[in-house]
Amino acid sequence: MKRKLLCLALAFIMVFGLCGCSVGGKYKTVKSLDKQEYSIGFRNGDSTYHYIDKALKELSYEGVVDELAYKWFGSSKAVSFPSEKNALEELGYIESREFIIGVDLDFAPLCIVDGEDYSGFDVELARAVCEKLGWTLKIQPIQSEKAFVELNSGNIDCAWGGVVLDTQSVDYTILVTYMSDKLVIAAKSGMSGSLNGKTLYIGTAQYYLDILTENERIANRVGQISRIQGGAPEYFDSLFTGACDFILTTESAVDYFNTH
Repeated sequence: MKRKLLCLALAFIMVFGLCGCSVGGKYKTVKSLDKQEYSIGFRNGDSTYHYIDKALKELSYEGVVDELAYKWFGSSKAVSFPSEKNALEELGYIESREFIIGVDLDFAPLCIVDGEDYSGFDVELARAVCEKLGWTLKIQPIQSEKAFVELNSGNIDCAWGGVVLDTQSVDYTILVTYMSDKLVIAAKSGMSGSLNGKTLYIGTAQYYLDILTENERIANRVGQISRIQGGAPEYFDSLFTGACDFILTTESAVDYFNTH
């Protein structure tokens, strides 16, 4: 009897031990640096703003936004959009067109390179918007800090897809700011959190260097800072394979790659 109880106890410990390991995931946050907000931006005076606004309100009312939030973030509380039934009826006839959004690939899971295509919360929501409007969606990778140039050159119609915009800027019109996130330094789970003499991978945007400059204690401790392209999947792959010790990413990206 005692032997049987001992075996059951060992099995219990093993099961719960394994569960504990999986909860932590492959990656961990070792330092939070800055808070940032994701927005949807348009050229000033562009009437496209109104079509996207109405379509998003309908999708929010119909529960599509919540469904996508659960899929990509695990909670509908992650994002916030206004809601309105039959909002598009106010606009009347909607002419078909191509709609080009500029997405920042550094900010998964809002936008992710998926083979030769793109996926992510913002991408799927933009597709749902275009389906409602009868438009064709085209995706153009950009850097958030270059959103004004991309919009005013006509290269994109809308900055939307993990895009961090200056909410105080008068250079463009912001439709909505729908999500907050944290910029963090991440490492593999089980690795030391010490930055001393280690390698840190960051994106190519000037924004990342500026953040590190503002955090001199971190910049001075890191042994090497390398700027790489490819977006969030490339950063996490580099971290997983040991090509670097740390990456500069977001809290939502850490959560996403811990479960995918």
